[in-house]
Amino acid sequence: LHTADKSDQIWEDRHWEAMADAPPHLLQALRLASMTGLRLGDLVRLDWSQVSDQSIIVTTRKRKGRAIIPVVPELRAFLDTLDGREGPVLRNSRGEPWTESGLGTVFQRNKPKDFDRTIHDLRGTYVTWLATKGQEDNKGLTDNDIARIVGWTSQRIAEIRARYVDEARVVELWAKRLSG
Repeated sequence: LHTADKSDQIWEDRHWEAMADAPPHLLQALRLASMTGLRLGDLVRLDWSQVSDQSIIVTTRKRKGRAIIPVVPELRAFLDTLDGREGPVLRNSRGEPWTESGLGTVFQRNKPKDFDRTIHDLRGTYVTWLATKGQEDNKGLTDNDIARIVGWTSQRIAEIRARYVDEARVVELWAKRLSG
């Protein structure tokens, strides 16, 4: 059985910078993955019929769960840059729908040597973004809210929040205290 759990690996600015020279159609797929948290298989199957003004609703292939992804302004602006409004949302360099293996292969061929992140790691990136959004004014999403959006357990969301969100805030507070 596969037991590796890399869901807490997130893409940082340095990862995006390392991929800056990747082909535009690959960058579109990576960007959409980072803004929806969809698994690779669900990402390439995403159809415009599943996208509304306020949400993207997908029955996930892996667990047959229902992901309800809010279309925030950043995601709406990105979607508006994509061609077409019928059929698959993402297309490869030939204008054809991506396949899982096709997208995976293009990513492998274009990632820099020693690149330490995967497409799947963009799920954790999205969860981390959701956990930090609105946190400064206590209007952010709860672990249960985020779990419903991405189809994980609340416990898993709490682990990611503790590692990437709360830990960063604690370190920032320590730095301020030590500096003055």
